[in-house]
Formats: sequence, C-alpha cells, structure tokens
Amino acid sequence: MLVSQKKTWTSNEIGALILLPTRELAQQVSQIVDAFAKPAGLAKFTMISGLKKIDEDIKNFKTHGGNILIATPGRLEAILGKFPDIKKQIKSLEVLVLDECDRFIDLGFQKSVTEILAVLPKQRRTGLFSATQAKEIEEMVKFGLRNPIHLKLTDTALKSSSATGKIEDGEEIPIAAPDSLTNYYAIVPADQKLSALVEFIRNKPDAKILVFFSSCACVEYFTNVLKHVLKKRNLFAIYGKKKFTREKQIESFRKTTKSVMFSTDVMARGIDIVDIDWVIQFDIPRQSSWFLHRSGRTARAGRQGESLLLLTPQQEAYVQFLENYEKVTLKKIKIPTVTALKAEDLRKKMIKLATNDRAYLLDGTRAFISFIKFYTKHDCKVVCSMKELDMVGHAHAYGLLRIPRLGETKDRDLSAFKRSDVDTSTIKFQDKAREKRRLEEREKKALELEAEATQGDEDEEQGDEAKEKPRKGKKRSAKEIKEEQAKKKRLNKEKAREHKELESDAKLLQKFKKGRLSKSELDNLV
Repeated sequence: MLVSQKKTWTSNEIGALILLPTRELAQQVSQIVDAFAKPAGLAKFTMISGLKKIDEDIKNFKTHGGNILIATPGRLEAILGKFPDIKKQIKSLEVLVLDECDRFIDLGFQKSVTEILAVLPKQRRTGLFSATQAKEIEEMVKFGLRNPIHLKLTDTALKSSSATGKIEDGEEIPIAAPDSLTNYYAIVPADQKLSALVEFIRNKPDAKILVFFSSCACVEYFTNVLKHVLKKRNLFAIYGKKKFTREKQIESFRKTTKSVMFSTDVMARGIDIVDIDWVIQFDIPRQSSWFLHRSGRTARAGRQGESLLLLTPQQEAYVQFLENYEKVTLKKIKIPTVTALKAEDLRKKMIKLATNDRAYLLDGTRAFISFIKFYTKHDCKVVCSMKELDMVGHAHAYGLLRIPRLGETKDRDLSAFKRSDVDTSTIKFQDKAREKRRLEEREKKALELEAEATQGDEDEEQGDEAKEKPRKGKKRSAKEIKEEQAKKKRLNKEKAREHKELESDAKLLQKFKKGRLSKSELDNLV
C-alpha cells in the first residue's frame, strides 16, 4: 500500500503506524514486518515501553528515521510530548493499524490512543482489529474512523452482499473454523483443584503446556510451590513488569520441549508459539470472551491442539454459558488420578513450605486475596457468583495456614477450614536479608507504639495539672498539699493497674478470636 502511494520514501517520512497493546506483541510484529519492509525498500522503527529509554529512542529516530513505526501507546505518547518534530514527520501518514484494540481499553490506554489520534492526519486508511466487541470500541471507532466499514469474520459460509466485488458495511466474511482445536472441561472439588492440575501435567509428560491463572500473585506463588512438586518438568512463568525476565521466559519456553509455562492473560493475545499442545485454564477468564483467546494459543499453524478448563461443581453452569454466548462447545473429561488423599498430601507439603519460610506464607496469602478480588470482578456472576464460591475449599488448595480477613470472608461459614496450630508470627524468612528487615521493622513498630503510649500518659498528666489552678484568696497548708499529692499518686497507680488489666483482657480476647481459648476459658480468665 505504501509503495503504491509513493515509489520512494525518505527516512524522515512516516507512512504507516502500527499500535499494539503490549511490548511482547509489538516485538513479534516488528520481526514479521522486517520480512516485508526490507524488500520494499522501507525502513522500520520500533518504539516500545521498557525496551530503551525515551531519550535513546528519540536520538535513534532522529539518526535513522523510519517509514513504518511500530509502537506501544504509552511510549509513543511520551515521545510526542518530548519530541514535537515527530508530529511534522507523521503528517505523511497513509495507514494506521490498531491491533487487539479492545486490549487498549482493558489496559487503560484510551487516553494515550486519543492523544495519538489527535495529531494524525485525518485523510488516512485506518484498521481496527479485535476478536471481541465492546461498547468502548464503538466510541473509538466514532473518534478514529471516517466512513467506517464493519466486517465480521464468521466460521460459517454466509451469502455475501458484495456481489459487485465491493465490501459492504456489516458484511460477514466466512473463515475456516479451527477444527484442529478441541476444548474440554473437568469438574473437580475446590480443595482438589491444584492437585488436579499437577496430576494432569504428570499425565502428559511429553506435552508443551500453557497454564492460565487469574493474577500475577497466583502465577508467582504456584510457580514457586510447584517447582518442589513437578521436579522433572521445565517450569517457566510470566508475571510482573520486568521486561527482561518476561522476554527471557517466553524465549526459553519457545525453545524448550516438554515444558510448562504459567501465565496471566498477557500470553492470551498475539504471542505466537506454534508447538503448544495443551492450554489449561486454572481459573475462569475475567471476561468470557477471553476464553477463546486463551484456548487459541494452541492448535496453531495447522497443528492439533487441546484446551482444558478446570471448574468446581459450583461453576458447572459456566459450560452452558460459554455455549450460549461465546458459541464454544466443551467436552467433559475426568482426570482419573485425582484423589482426595493426593490433594491432602499436596496441601501438607504447601503448609510445610509456609512454616519453613515466611515468603511462602505471605505469597500464598497474597495469591488467595488476589483470586478473591478477581472473582468479584469477572463478567459471569450469574452462574459463578461469589456467594456460591467454595471459600474453604479454595483456601485449602492454596495451602493457607489462616484465611485472611476480607469483606468477602466476613459473613462466611469457615468452620470446616483446617487451621494450622503454628504461631505465624514466629515464622522466619529463609532469606537472611529479608528476615533482618522484618525484625528491624517489628522493633521499630514496637518502639513507636511504646512512644505513643508514653506520650498519651504525659498528655493526661499535663491535663490534670492544668485543671489544678490555685484557689484565689486562700493559701493551702502543707498538710493539705501533702494529702492532695498522696491522693494524686494513688489515682495514678489505679490508672496504671486498670491500663494493665485492659491490656491483659485485650490479649485474652485476641487469643479467643484466634481459637486458642474456648469461651468458657475466656470467661474464667476475664
């Protein structure tokens, strides 16, 4: 398209802009564009957040230029602000592409995209590509496109309205259904869910497997735990914002056979690894439309692929929901090697890890909290409600010593939870530096509380002294002063005793709340 518009492009003319939501996808597209741009005599330039410093990108672009600009929205917006000259070079733009444009909305890039669109020439060809439809995309279409034509790709051959050869607005273009992909689901009790994942991976020793979790905290925690369980497999993980680590993990997973990758939905879009055999969805996706994005990471380039969704008995209606609204059919399977005994053995291993290293204790709690928060925000509350969630079962699957106090757990019956007798305050970090910091912070906090208590006593004494104004017209005798001082001393002693009693009662009440004292024992001691 660019070559047909002009035979030659100077290095400072930007003819095409491709915006992508993540740096991994941008890098992948950049590699693909290379194969087409160089033979056509076009220069490509990539601006990706986290890859280089902004000033370095600006310097390189001034030196080398680029006819095809590939960028993430945040980085391009920042460069537009620091390097105004690029606005002149972008006036020659002929083509704008926004790939996975619904993800711009999910990741909070609407403002950046709006700022970018505002500086682009109005006369241009624009393509917005998305596998899902959202109301926000319609708003983006209104702002970013003139005379838009909406094309919908379908998996069934329909009559084309474009008999003249022209593409009509709203036309449905038939595409081949991915019949090489088979979707399965398995129903397992919540407390056996992690054990089911372990057993399934063990049952597929030669498969390359991608596992989706609901949050970064879950990916980090379960990766660290399962390294002690799946010792014969190469385990990789993508979580957090460390660019180098993410790229290295993706590349290692790409090159390694019989490996397992744990990931959030960052791997659900665009990242192309053709030899993934199985996709496992440990949790339902945040949006039901993401199910296809996740399962679509397998069965690529004509290969056979399979996906598995793990559900609890309370979530079984989700299968029908997917069939009705996402037109996805799932087949039910069983994982025969899953047993309650194996799940309990795995829970005990996780408890042991947490009691030996505070890092596991904190990571497990954080992962559980992130899962609960995720479950309050997914888009399928009709069939997967928080009220029906097996809170205790999931807490067991996460290997928790205590269920954290949350608004979502406040009114739940948690009596079936297998609470550990270990005093969690005594659990140390295996990392000596972290343990040293913990002890220092604990000591600092204790000193601050002590200082606050002392200051409170001083303020109270000063208040009492201020009230004791000398009586006008009458001089007190030495005897009266002595009696008053003795009375004050006695009152201060009583206050100190009462304060100690209150502290003691508070400690007993805390023990009662933690289950270390029964109601009758508390009544006898108070």
